[in-house]
Amino acid sequence: MADGLLTPPVRLCMLARVPNFTSGDRTGEAAIRRVIASLSGVVAAAGLVVAGVLVAGSDSGSQPAQSGPKPGTYVIGQFNMAGGTTEHGGKGNPPADALAEEIEDRKPAFVTAQETCRDWDERLEQRLPGYTVLFSPVRNLERNPGTPARCHHPTDFGNTIVFRDGLGFDKDETDVHRLGSTDGDEYREMVCVRAERRKFVVCSAHLTPGGGKYLASRQREVATVRRVLTTRYAHYTVLLGGDINDVPLSRVLGRLYDRNYGHGASGAFKEASSPCGDAMKPERRASGLPRARYTPCRSGQPTHSKGKLDYLFVSPSVRVESSGLGYSEHSDHKQLWARVKWGRGAGRSGD
Repeated sequence: MADGLLTPPVRLCMLARVPNFTSGDRTGEAAIRRVIASLSGVVAAAGLVVAGVLVAGSDSGSQPAQSGPKPGTYVIGQFNMAGGTTEHGGKGNPPADALAEEIEDRKPAFVTAQETCRDWDERLEQRLPGYTVLFSPVRNLERNPGTPARCHHPTDFGNTIVFRDGLGFDKDETDVHRLGSTDGDEYREMVCVRAERRKFVVCSAHLTPGGGKYLASRQREVATVRRVLTTRYAHYTVLLGGDINDVPLSRVLGRLYDRNYGHGASGAFKEASSPCGDAMKPERRASGLPRARYTPCRSGQPTHSKGKLDYLFVSPSVRVESSGLGYSEHSDHKQLWARVKWGRGAGRSGD
């Protein structure tokens, strides 16, 4: 079967671009040109490479709402599904079914996911009427550069956004941003979907793990993420979910955390899973409280055996009401969930 083609009943659309995987292009960031077309009966033009696939089971998800997400309280989620691991990547449908059950139970506005698999996303689409599943495959970097990355079973590997229909997010308003990776398994990308009329954007990203040259690549990637979010989406309410592959007090994460978090933070975003909740600074420590019990706002419960690696960042105007972790037997990461409020009555706090 040709790359990017699937059999009915799943209706697919593709995001395509003219590829450029030369070494000189690795450090550059560029938004991938959006080309939306049904794959049924389509012959791809020469020079086009599949860069993202939208899985949509009905026309209900293809028509945006008039204005976008209304002011109110919403659940949001973040999860690395571990489709690239030997332990979890070959399990068949159970990982997708388990996530579908979580979504059915929690009814989030959106979930960002990484290490997802094309067939898992098809399964999610089948299980979740009323949601749109946006799958963006990535490509190999260190081995066979430019070829499609694969899960630990024969299907495409990438990043995903699952969003509830009727909130104003539009599959035709999708961008994929190359993050300038120079080392690591894949070319790292950030996929974003917009609710244009109300100026909302939701993004999913997965950054390079490891130290040494991989740390240098991750630093470039997070710098690109920050630049895109603060320039391309400067006038949007931003919601970023990702496996950043670094701990909260690292210099890497300091580029995303709002300056009010301290500890060298130089970014512009609130972290929805911080132990301080909506605050960016901890309450003044009581004189009798042992320092060992003092918790900085740039911290939190581990989402992986290596520590807290997964994050939900939001614009400061979004109010964080609560957050918590969810366990999954089908991943080496924990699910991250938060309840947030935007619009009237939300407002910035923690300064």
